[in-house]
Amino acid sequence: MNKNVRLGLVLPLVGVTFAWLSLMIASFMDLGLNFVSYFSRPEVKLSTYVVLAGFAIGSALVLWGFRLADAEHVSRGEVPLVRAVYRFGGLMVVLALVADVIFAFATFLSSMDMSLRGSATLYGRTLGVYVPILLDAALVVLVLLASTIWRKSSPVESGESGLTATQKALALGYAVPVIGAAIAIIIGLAVYDFQRQSIQNWTWVVIQAILGVAIVLGTRFAAKARMAKPVVQAPKVAGAAGAVRLNYVLSLVFAGVVSFMSFVFGAGAVNGLATPECDDMGNCTSDVAPVTSQWWTEQMVPAFLLLVIAQVATYVVIVSRNKEVASA
Repeated sequence: MNKNVRLGLVLPLVGVTFAWLSLMIASFMDLGLNFVSYFSRPEVKLSTYVVLAGFAIGSALVLWGFRLADAEHVSRGEVPLVRAVYRFGGLMVVLALVADVIFAFATFLSSMDMSLRGSATLYGRTLGVYVPILLDAALVVLVLLASTIWRKSSPVESGESGLTATQKALALGYAVPVIGAAIAIIIGLAVYDFQRQSIQNWTWVVIQAILGVAIVLGTRFAAKARMAKPVVQAPKVAGAAGAVRLNYVLSLVFAGVVSFMSFVFGAGAVNGLATPECDDMGNCTSDVAPVTSQWWTEQMVPAFLLLVIAQVATYVVIVSRNKEVASA
């Protein structure tokens, strides 16, 4: 296994670790906020940008690994290990995009707290909601373009410098729906803040119209790009024994479940440090317990080790499954 193939496999796993760490740090920073009144919660939370930074670094590492695997796949795509790492990188790019989209919607939903207080400010709304969503939308667009257009194996024929008309159409086909969705969300939030009440019917009409136009334009651009002559065909699935395929699928399911458990256990360990104390009137404050060595050894370290187990298992399965042919 050469350096690029190894990095193509390791970098996405390291990216997941950065995402995990950012969520744990953000949970520490927001410790106890869920137990206090809406009126006491800050409009702009630094933890939002910590998660965004972690997801951005993770997405960048996933993309870096995929591009290295893609370059190897162009020259040595017939090698099973190279092909496996390339497919794994593509899967991780999709998962990174899903995580980035979930972040945008989570930021949108959390912004409802400001509206419930009825005291949201332009400053708080801009830095607390609009800017993170726009930055996340830009991140999604960049990852999409870098993983589909700006890569070694371009999916469409290119015989001139820069982007051809077909490549531009394909880029717009990916980017326009994402940008349209971000604009629609921000318009909806702005109107919601202005009215201080539920979004009215005509506002929904505008939002859905923007989404509809973005989807239609994206589809038209994608259809235009599809008319181009493809130069890179999808690799054919090599024949393999049923047991090997079954274990490979099970290993992916195992890695996904164990990684999810790691995120849940880690967040639960952090949030467990906050103990709500409420008076007879229902006003609550949060008492944060000190971090002890027992807490680390019994809760946080096991949560992190679950993530390590999932990553090691994924690495070993992919390498072992193709070891005999790769070493020939």
